[in-house]
Amino acid sequence: MIPLSQVNKISTDSRQIASAHDDAIKAEFGRLMHAAVINKHFRDRLLEDPIDCIEAGYCGEYFNFPFEIINSLKQINVKSLEEFANHIIKLINLPARKEIAPVFCN
Repeated sequence: MIPLSQVNKISTDSRQIASAHDDAIKAEFGRLMHAAVINKHFRDRLLEDPIDCIEAGYCGEYFNFPFEIINSLKQINVKSLEEFANHIIKLINLPARKEIAPVFCN
């Protein structure tokens, strides 16, 4: 551990962590969309109740989305896979909120 008196710079750059996180979310949405394209029953369930469908998974595979994404999906009300995909694109392209802890110096 480095004493605070020796720290020259505190970085608030979370791009690397956010990038890996974003890539994982995009990969999960890719898996979800592939399942919806392949299987009409899954697609119909996804459009009717996305949360229930995602939690149930597809062919023994489960989807791993963070809580904030699941919360955002609750508000989706679409009639087609194209509308769903457009909503997802907007959702994953939103800028991430940074979490920065305050640093108090005396």
